Amino acid sequence: MNKSNITIFESYLRISKNFKKKIIGILANPNLKKEYSHKINGRWENQYLDIDLMPEIKVILDFACQSGKKMIHESLVIPYKQLGFKNNEFWFNISHPGDSTGWHDHKEYAKLSGVFYIAIPKDSGDILFRKKNGNVYEEWSIQSEEDKIILFNSDLEHCVEKNDGDGKRISLAFNLYTLPIKLSESLESYSSNKFYS
Repeated sequence: MNKSNITIFESYLRISKNFKKKIIGILANPNLKKEYSHKINGRWENQYLDIDLMPEIKVILDFACQSGKKMIHESLVIPYKQLGFKNNEFWFNISHPGDSTGWHDHKEYAKLSGVFYIAIPKDSGDILFRKKNGNVYEEWSIQSEEDKIILFNSDLEHCVEKNDGDGKRISLAFNLYTLPIKLSESLESYSSNKFYS
């Protein structure tokens, strides 16, 4: 899709039901060490887990980097601690019924950002994008579907509709960087002050 000089990539990467169950089980385990970025409306927006707990997600991250390279014709990497970086640049979002995510963009040094959908109950909300043209926002949506991956410019504002379904909406999000990598020093650079009404 090309909308006002913005390119958005959509594709599918089929992962097994057993792998999805494993991810959902790990995310539900209260005994595992997790890091969180910030709270939105009383819930933790981003949950960070080490890749050692689920090395299978490397397949998703690699697919995102390969797809992003086709978009921008530059090599990309998604940093994480096991590669020697201070922080993981991938995280999980769990949206319960009634939850939504406000308008925001991502880290200033990232080239692309993306999302992979793990569990999408019926009516659990789509991702919305917007771009300002003069004094007016142009908005559009992309349907959220299990096994779908979406890549987009990191500075493109986006939000997620309210989960009007019966179950949890679970996704894996990430930031992609060109080489050499320039990163912010802390998780605080992705904080609630980046969210707009």
